[in-house]
Amino acid sequence: MFSHPAEYISRAGDQKMFARLRKARPSKLIRRKPDSNIKWRLSFMKKRSIKKVLALGLAGAMLCGMLTACGGANGSSSAPSASSEGQAEPAAPETEKEKVVLWHLWTGVEAGYLDDAVAAYNAQSDKYYVEALSVPDSQKIMVAIQSGDGPDITDDFTNNIGAYASKGIMLPLDDYIAKNNTDLSDIIPSTLEACKYEGKTYALPAGMNLMALFYNKTLLAEAGYTEPPKTMEEMYEMAVNTTKLNPDGTIDVMGYPDFPSVYYTDNFAAALGGGWYDENGKPASPDNEGNLMALKYAVMYREKFGVENVAKFGSAGKYLDPTDPFLAGKQTFRVDGNWLGANINDTFKVDVDYGCTFIPYPEGHEELKGRGIASSSMFYIPSNSKNPDGAYDFLTFICGPEGTMLQSVSHGGFPSLLSQLESDEFVNGSYNSDVFAELAASPNLFALPNVPQSTEYNTIIKEEVELALNLKQTPEQALQNIYDKGSELFK
Repeated sequence: MFSHPAEYISRAGDQKMFARLRKARPSKLIRRKPDSNIKWRLSFMKKRSIKKVLALGLAGAMLCGMLTACGGANGSSSAPSASSEGQAEPAAPETEKEKVVLWHLWTGVEAGYLDDAVAAYNAQSDKYYVEALSVPDSQKIMVAIQSGDGPDITDDFTNNIGAYASKGIMLPLDDYIAKNNTDLSDIIPSTLEACKYEGKTYALPAGMNLMALFYNKTLLAEAGYTEPPKTMEEMYEMAVNTTKLNPDGTIDVMGYPDFPSVYYTDNFAAALGGGWYDENGKPASPDNEGNLMALKYAVMYREKFGVENVAKFGSAGKYLDPTDPFLAGKQTFRVDGNWLGANINDTFKVDVDYGCTFIPYPEGHEELKGRGIASSSMFYIPSNSKNPDGAYDFLTFICGPEGTMLQSVSHGGFPSLLSQLESDEFVNGSYNSDVFAELAASPNLFALPNVPQSTEYNTIIKEEVELALNLKQTPEQALQNIYDKGSELFK
């Protein structure tokens, strides 16, 4: 139900945002305000679906989507069919309209949300109808597009734009944006920037992903702390002092946010003034202080409490599951996204007294407050789309103000539109909306550069960071290896 940061797709996967019923359709993208029926439809949605969603357990659907969105085991070059993907054939349109074929990565309950949005679009469009099919395998979609048997429009994640656009897979949207006078000024700038490659716009965002520091108030209070940390130094001290050990020396309560491991190192590096790219989109210098600080503190914690103990603690729980340590009150700090609050309060209904704040900055560098990575899930049109005009028409609907409200904000997700950050639906319907809204407006928020080598470079980063965290090499050696191997890759 809630998206995970797109920059981690190659490591953790992603779960898509969702869409619901609408009536009137905007003729242009961001300029149209939600119509007067929006509150009725939101009320209708809640009666029809929210209880059902909770009963099904969103965490399971999220994890399935996270795994499958990375690319499933099936790399077949054959184009998917409705029957092969376990879906019924779409009904024939009532009147003759131009068909727009949509393949999407959504699964389970979330796929149902998108089906509802497609049905709403089809009901009001007098020229096009969308035929939607769930294909939760990005590799299969890529193969189909490259063979000429792909969809007219599909979805993916912004971290893949550089790789796709550089290969000619994606259709540049700038001519369509100009021809249709599409106003993009309401899109959060960093999110729109993430949809660009070499100055051209190749996609539009479907929802924004941001990361923050969640903390257990009870565990902090037991150790004598009444306020969350502002600096990395403060957080590390609190993490050490709130860690609790079992009689055998294993960890009972983990103070450091070393679970899930996929999130914290990259986001700490960014918050501490670093990042894996330099200002030119090339590998960062090996002496980058933010990157070094991020790795050093993680290594220090593992050295103090034992690498094996940290690994054992992590393997005992599953992310967004009843065994998740933060949900179980066994983790002091957690780096996670804007979807965590809804999982705590609505999906699992656990009694955890928690708070949310910005990821800490280095002591003496308050100017870095709110520094972080912005990313999003997105929709794009393949360059060989058979109906690019219809695909763009649907694109402006699903990523427009009403579509964004219905697919994201009404279910507790984070919008990609500035105008919705102060909407009643977001402020009152999303957990920790004040922190994430402030973070979204931070001048220190940035998008990762879209480069063709992103997948391979992420693999290098992952491997070298893991060696450092397992004490197989020093943080300094890891950063040097990332730079050396990355520079060779970017030649």
